[in-house]
Amino acid sequence: MRWGLRACQIMVVAGVLYLMAAKLVQVGWYDVSQSLPKTPWFYLFFLCIYFAQPVAEWLVYQRLWGAVVKPRFDVFLRMRIYNFALISYAGEAFLAIWAHKNLTQNNKSVISSVKDSSILSGLASNSFTLGLLALFFLSGQLETLTNSDPAYGRYLGFAVASGLILIPLVLKFHDRILAIAPAVAKRVFLIHLARLILVLLLQTAQWAVVFPAIPMTTWLLLLTAQMILTRIPFLPNTDLLFAGLGMTLMGYIDGPEATVAGMFLASGALSQVLNIGFFALTSFKKNLFFNTKVQIMTERENLKNKSIT
Repeated sequence: MRWGLRACQIMVVAGVLYLMAAKLVQVGWYDVSQSLPKTPWFYLFFLCIYFAQPVAEWLVYQRLWGAVVKPRFDVFLRMRIYNFALISYAGEAFLAIWAHKNLTQNNKSVISSVKDSSILSGLASNSFTLGLLALFFLSGQLETLTNSDPAYGRYLGFAVASGLILIPLVLKFHDRILAIAPAVAKRVFLIHLARLILVLLLQTAQWAVVFPAIPMTTWLLLLTAQMILTRIPFLPNTDLLFAGLGMTLMGYIDGPEATVAGMFLASGALSQVLNIGFFALTSFKKNLFFNTKVQIMTERENLKNKSIT
């Protein structure tokens, strides 16, 4: 039985690695190599952006599950890979399965925590996205996005509709929708919102070091496009989707097309390289030490909670 489960695990890991490798093959490596940004700041900002998501989720689940998850940053790194390299919300499914296997909480509590964090993340993202869309609607620049891709108008419509439904729904019925305490929900929401603002600043800085003369509104438009993509459920490989979208908007950016293409291709390719590297690293390492530490910390948390009650 154990050998069968181990074989299934290896097959799943191998399948995921194959899918990500297939995406890497699609990248135009020659074009990337010829037009890579020269400034090291581009790559430093890229790394900060890449790790922003797993760090935020790691902090969120320390609020929800306690210090028991503190030594398991690798879990949230894999959560990011599943969401961005494969299909959105696959990371949440992976996290729920991992928590069921490694934590002492019951299934209902685990699923409820993942659901609450996802709702609060969506609330922060939708609020942020609607604000950016309103800005460009008032400025008359929203047509640039809708004209860039025939499917993008549908993405935009879905993002607006989901935001207009989700935000008032959660605000009005938060005590019925969310299982966590209001104070914890507020902290989780603020962590997700802070992550969005930080990524916006880092992404703008990353692009600005390559094209310092481009106005801020151009980068904000691209960031709005990125935010809309993250609001669409079950989209495959949003890292490469956004790189492709950036290339369709090259005419809107006042810069050499080769350099613009290189910038977006570099980000898409580097994301895939890190995804496949970290996925392999976190899949085949021995987790005995971490699992033991998780169990010990869980028991301490339970004893602490019992002493408080």
